Amino acid sequence: MNFYIVDDDPGIQKILKNILIKNKLGEIVGTANEGAKAIEDIKILKPDIVLADLLLPKVDGIGIVNALRNTDIDTNFIMISEVRSPEMISRAYESGVEFFITKPINVVEVLSVIKKVQEKIKMSNVIASFESAFKSMDMLRNNPQKTTPEKNDIRKEINIVLGELGILGDLGCNDISDGILWIKDQSDKSKQQYKLSDVYNFLKTVHEKNEGVEINTSTIEQRIRRTITKVLQNISNLGIEDYGNEIFLKYSGTIFDFKEVRKQMDFERGKSPYCGKISVKKFFEGILLMLKI
Repeated sequence: MNFYIVDDDPGIQKILKNILIKNKLGEIVGTANEGAKAIEDIKILKPDIVLADLLLPKVDGIGIVNALRNTDIDTNFIMISEVRSPEMISRAYESGVEFFITKPINVVEVLSVIKKVQEKIKMSNVIASFESAFKSMDMLRNNPQKTTPEKNDIRKEINIVLGELGILGDLGCNDISDGILWIKDQSDKSKQQYKLSDVYNFLKTVHEKNEGVEINTSTIEQRIRRTITKVLQNISNLGIEDYGNEIFLKYSGTIFDFKEVRKQMDFERGKSPYCGKISVKKFFEGILLMLKI
């Protein structure tokens, strides 16, 4: 994460710098002691998080936020102030500020607020990647030329779904994609039920052929399970953020048992010590069912 600090008190700037550096929270890309300079710097540096004093000479913290509101700057602002006026706080919320740190500076409070902002940024990135992949998949499906997709086209559709789920590029992603394709091939050839051990043995053969080294099927299974567990965490966090989220509604009961998603949501909220469980077979077959291939 990149940070920018705006405060007309050099002492406050120093305290904040020390907190960020000591706790290895990210890189400090710039500082300013007045609003006008901060606005110009932020436009160029585009930091992830700005720590800004609410009361600054000439252009205050709210003025900085308002000046950058209609730009392409995707920065999160944390306001720092000893002012407790409801009217001032209300103005800050209306400008788009969601987080506050009160003076005198408290290390625990600073770390807690920054953690919340980092979690918000992370979730926003997950949602953005889901939405982007979702639009891409819609475009692919609406293309009238894709009437009888070949294997490469099917792989593209699978990878679009994996992108929606936030795991495209993960170590287990290729194994999942290859495994789903193998299951489809088997269902085309025979109506007999397959075993997951058959899938893992097939993937073992693929790895050994491509990499020229022996690999244990348990390693492949663990890698796939870790990746699917990450999907469960992503989906659960989407549900916590917005229970009506389109991606959450689409996948929570299709590639997982919904009661396990609910269990994971309770775990993420700290309401339960037990996390949700995954089923590799349900995950694979859920994706096949959704793609109708």
